[in-house]
Amino acid sequence: MNLLSVKNLTVQYDNHVVLNNFTAEFGHGLHWIKGHNGSGKSTLLKALCGINPVPAGVVKVMNHDLTNDAQAAKSKLCLVPDKPDVYPFMTGEQYLSFIAKIKNVELTDELDRWLETVKLSQFKNKEFSEMSFGTRRKFTLCNVLIGDPCIILLDEPFNGLDKDSTHAFYQWLTSAKLSKCILIVNHEAHFIQDITDSITDMGA
Repeated sequence: MNLLSVKNLTVQYDNHVVLNNFTAEFGHGLHWIKGHNGSGKSTLLKALCGINPVPAGVVKVMNHDLTNDAQAAKSKLCLVPDKPDVYPFMTGEQYLSFIAKIKNVELTDELDRWLETVKLSQFKNKEFSEMSFGTRRKFTLCNVLIGDPCIILLDEPFNGLDKDSTHAFYQWLTSAKLSKCILIVNHEAHFIQDITDSITDMGA
């Protein structure tokens, strides 16, 4: 079953074409998007969630057109960008509550267990400006556990993670890919190559 489809997606900045008629379909599983720097990987993820606007009929999320039926389409999506940039004055707990409010959902016991697993509970009352890159990264990864998104877009999610957190997230991916469509941009193949269901090579 195709949960996410892309047809003839073209993205350009000024006169530079980053993506040219990109077409693909993704179902349940873990889908690795690979390619050299500048090949359009991050641009693709931003287009798939509507940050980079696309014409009608180009991207469909569970049969919802991303442009003409944006609210329904985006409600199924979750993007974790490569840089965990968050309002510096927000605490970890405020951030999680903010994301839940945006998604109009409640925070769950599953999230609480994840916070304990990756040792985030102790940072819930600390502001993001006082956190390390790795701690901020772990908080932004919590997005995948808020609102139970069906389609998850991950841009270099392992950057900044310690060994234990990397293992925990790997285990989560192994389980989640059975019921979700996960697209992941990751330069380090050894993190995910043994649980990857498909590979899309964006080339140079």
